[in-house]
Amino acid sequence: MNFLELIFTVCMVQNNAVCEDKHIAVDQQMSVMACTSCAMPTLARWAGDNPDWMIVRWRCDYSDQRDEPVA
Repeated sequence: MNFLELIFTVCMVQNNAVCEDKHIAVDQQMSVMACTSCAMPTLARWAGDNPDWMIVRWRCDYSDQRDEPVA
């Protein structure tokens, strides 16, 4: 199933060589442009809940654009 998601890369604060991609599904009625405009509060909440990680980049895209399949 293809769905819109907020995709962001995080790296450990103590070791910025350790990085991971995270994916959060967003409202399917939202466009990519709207997702991009509304992403900051979601990213801020995630960062507040995960202080050992630093967000280094982010974007909105559809799940079928992933390099790895959706589990």
